[in-house]
Amino acid sequence: MVTFDVARDDAPVLADEPQSAHQTVCCKRLLLTGAGRRDPARTGRGSDYGRRLGRRGVSVSASLYNCCMSARRAANSSPAVPYVPDLRGRLLLGEFLVGTWLTFIDPTATELLAGAGFDFLCADGEHGPVATIDLLGLVIATRAAGVPILCRVGANEPVRIMHALDSGAAGVIVPQVRTVEDAARAVSWCRYPPAGMRGIAPRRTSDYGRHVAEYLATANDGVTCCIQIETRDAIEELDAILAVPGIDALLVGPNDLSASLGHTGDLEHPEVEAAIAHVLARAHSAGIAVGIWTPSTAVTLARRRQGFGFVTMSADYALLATAADEAVRAIHLED
Repeated sequence: MVTFDVARDDAPVLADEPQSAHQTVCCKRLLLTGAGRRDPARTGRGSDYGRRLGRRGVSVSASLYNCCMSARRAANSSPAVPYVPDLRGRLLLGEFLVGTWLTFIDPTATELLAGAGFDFLCADGEHGPVATIDLLGLVIATRAAGVPILCRVGANEPVRIMHALDSGAAGVIVPQVRTVEDAARAVSWCRYPPAGMRGIAPRRTSDYGRHVAEYLATANDGVTCCIQIETRDAIEELDAILAVPGIDALLVGPNDLSASLGHTGDLEHPEVEAAIAHVLARAHSAGIAVGIWTPSTAVTLARRRQGFGFVTMSADYALLATAADEAVRAIHLED
């Protein structure tokens, strides 16, 4: 038996032993779960933030070790993990997707959330501090998990949109879209010519120049252009906005929408709910995915039953605050 490290490409072959079907399956499981490294079980990042304690430092037979090393070498010779995970395709398929907002710029927090099972994450460059250099760290942090990031840009401006896409975001959320012109501008800067006006400089997204042709050939079909509907103006011009070619998704912003309708902070006001239901119905008629921000699991489930295709639930800071508050409160119940 040997404790091995499948991450090393230069690890030696120990013995020429026959390989059974069972060993092949076990090998695949070890590779997929990340087990089979020499590190002892520990907490922290090495154990997927405590989710996989005791699954590292695996002892196996020489034949299974060789099997795992062969699989590792084969995997290293195959195409790399995509720099831009697909999100648009899943939206088009009608899957119900759950994401959350990223306001912390530390990539460790983003990597942790990417391992939680979210379908996507939203980096907030409008109300949050996420700048281009921060976004780059966040998309790198989620690449191993294959979790796409949508970036809410600070404004409907070409440089902001192109910075987000060139950094590796799967798409952008464009806030404060009020008119057909606003929507058309957002779409245009998300697509390369002749479909749009996005400038061509695919660096990270093309594997740093290794796959430029492949990226350019698929980018227009892969980018998600999501616009926010969050004002009375947008509601009044909604059908015309939905008719703009290239809009992939709508995100309802209930906080700003409630303020625009004269009910600041009252997200459950009947007029606000009526406006939200109107957006949902019109987007469904247009065949466009529509999502909404939700503050909790309960509201998320209610919005799913209502017919929304995706949600941006809570945010990193709120999830942390809620868990911390509940933990401390539970301890002090015995005081």
